[in-house]
Amino acid sequence: NRMKKRLKTGLLSSFFMVCLLWHSCKKDDYEGLDCDAINASYSKDIKPIVEANCLESGCHNSSSVHGDFTEYKGLKGKANNGSLNKRVLEKKDMPSGGKLSLEDRKKIKCWLNSGFPEN
Repeated sequence: NRMKKRLKTGLLSSFFMVCLLWHSCKKDDYEGLDCDAINASYSKDIKPIVEANCLESGCHNSSSVHGDFTEYKGLKGKANNGSLNKRVLEKKDMPSGGKLSLEDRKKIKCWLNSGFPEN
């Protein structure tokens, strides 16, 4: 009985250590990001990314229940509540057609960091 308890404790400890190591080794795509060099703007950078990846599929067009990204105000709502950052940059489960390139994600990150202006 004592041996089983030690084995369970050892296995549980090993599992937590593996989880901790996996989490600590996770790569930060945005470490050292120089947003001054990227200088992302809505009209020049963000809008074309949205048009190519979110509107083409019909997911976020004017009739979408998931959010209308055809205009700035629709995207601004998702930026304000944090879901744009969470879904596109952290979880990377949007757009549904596959995650964006690192370059596009960096532009979005910098745009969000600058307060997501309509520029």
